Amino acid sequence: MIEKFLHDAADANLCERMGLDAAQQARHKAFIGLTEADLDLLVELAPVIERHADAVVDGFYANIHHYPELEQLISGVGSNWERLKRTQRAYLLELFKGDLGPEYFERRLRVGVIHHKIGLTPRWYLGSYSVYMQLLAPIIFRHWRWQSGRALQAVMALDKMLSLDAQLAIDTYIHSLTTELNVVSLSKEELEQRLAAYNDLIDRVAQGDLTGRVAVTGNDDLARLGGNLNKMTDRLAEMTSEVAESSNAMLVSVEQVRAAIGAQSSGATQQAASVNETTATLEQIKATSMQTLEKATALKEVADRARAEGDQGLATVEAAVQAMRHTRGQVEAIAGHIGVLNERLQQIGDITTAVGELASQSKMLALNASIEAAKAGDAGRGFAVVAEEVRDMAEQSRQATTQVQGILAEIRNAAARAVRAVEEGNEGADRGANLADRAGETLHGLNRVIHDTALASQQIVAAVRQEAAGIDQIRIAMGDISQVTSQFVAATHQTEAATNQLTDYAALLQNMVKLFHVGGARFDFDRARTLHRTWVVRLEAFLAGHETLSEAEAISHHHCQLGRWYDGEGLQRYGHIPEMLALDTPHRELHELIHDVVRQQNSGHHPNAEQVMGRVRALSARIVELLDSIEMKSRAVETNRGRA
Repeated sequence: MIEKFLHDAADANLCERMGLDAAQQARHKAFIGLTEADLDLLVELAPVIERHADAVVDGFYANIHHYPELEQLISGVGSNWERLKRTQRAYLLELFKGDLGPEYFERRLRVGVIHHKIGLTPRWYLGSYSVYMQLLAPIIFRHWRWQSGRALQAVMALDKMLSLDAQLAIDTYIHSLTTELNVVSLSKEELEQRLAAYNDLIDRVAQGDLTGRVAVTGNDDLARLGGNLNKMTDRLAEMTSEVAESSNAMLVSVEQVRAAIGAQSSGATQQAASVNETTATLEQIKATSMQTLEKATALKEVADRARAEGDQGLATVEAAVQAMRHTRGQVEAIAGHIGVLNERLQQIGDITTAVGELASQSKMLALNASIEAAKAGDAGRGFAVVAEEVRDMAEQSRQATTQVQGILAEIRNAAARAVRAVEEGNEGADRGANLADRAGETLHGLNRVIHDTALASQQIVAAVRQEAAGIDQIRIAMGDISQVTSQFVAATHQTEAATNQLTDYAALLQNMVKLFHVGGARFDFDRARTLHRTWVVRLEAFLAGHETLSEAEAISHHHCQLGRWYDGEGLQRYGHIPEMLALDTPHRELHELIHDVVRQQNSGHHPNAEQVMGRVRALSARIVELLDSIEMKSRAVETNRGRA
């Protein structure tokens, strides 16, 4: 039975045993679209993944610990968690080596054999590939966060690798089950019936119909095979539904991102223009600052010259004050000498007065002597002559004394005038000294002002130089900001292109999902609500000038997702719900108003567009309320149908 296949597979070439030659391997890769460019992208990511390998493996096994039955199944293998982690780490790194030769296919097939050997069904290991994707995708997007398109290509390449591994694991699983069928002990008729049912299920799955299941009876290997086929189909249906929901969510997110990018791109463009204007203004400010620096430098030179001349003038005034003080001292000395001279003149006057008095007395004595000599006759004649001579000499002495006194009086008058002149000169010298002192104080104050002015001019020059240097630094910084803004604008354009590509990928996923029919598919009310809210956001950005819209983009209510569903399956399934019938009118009016808003804004009638926008908001809120009610009642209808 299956144990024999597993035993033989341990030593056999599984690719050869399962008919997986080089041509089949190439078809496997071609079917999922795995190219050399995809492999090169993964190889480029290898160093990044190796740095995060331990964390990814830890996250992988942390997820396993949430499922006791899976944890018990792995623990029963007889290995330990550390060795399993090392094995998973080696497998993780192998995904990014870019080597998809025959040895890779052989190793993947053996992994499938091991899974089957330990009883690990596709239910678990197919989900494990999704866990790996959830752990690795954020790392890739963080690594290429500025190259979203490249990151998306890498994620798609990784998804193709994981899909290839899943194909090989399923091939091994199905091959082992087929081997088990070949050795199971059943009647030919029963075996043919079961195989026919299994083949029918497999054919339906291959054609995209995931609604079928096989009837499982008994507890033999073939029954377990049927159960596993049912589980596999259930899991495929779940995965298809998940992919459908994910693609819808991706479209919603892309619409939101696109609206945000439009606003960011417009804002970045305006910011770039503002930066350019600011840079031009800074250039003008810099030119003005340089002119100010030249004038401030000239002012500093004038202030320096004024300071030097002020210092020289102050020194001259101080020398003049000293000279006037010296002159005053000399004048005071002259005044003192003149005072001494007056005293000597006074003494001489006193002497001449005494001499004059003596001369007068001598004259009187000579007169008396002459009289006495006359009385004596001839005997006194000689004495009379002498007396006469004495009288003449006394007269001459008196006259000389009178002249001397007159001269002394003139000298005293001249000395008095000299004293007065000295006193007046002294007073003038005092006034001049006082004026010189005040002039010195004024010059001191002026010199301080000149020094302060010179210091201020130096500070002005230094400040203007610092201002010029600061403006130059700001200009350089604005240049850097301009460069970063330009890069941001380019990045927004790249991101916008990436969102368009994401939209294409999401549409491709939806088209792929449509190949499968899982039954009970429901309308995505969340996406419909989000898309209508997104339209409101886009219109508000459009009215704010952050995004452009054309009338062609404002599609009618029949062509949007909600309208297509409403006109088709929606009315057929839920036409009995009153809110469903009430939805048509506001939905039609909403799209008409959206078209009107775009037309009014593009025609330059912004106030009219804003007025219509208020009605758009109200109708959008009304539509969301109706969708909430329809969804709630549709769920009740589905639940009742399921019970029936």
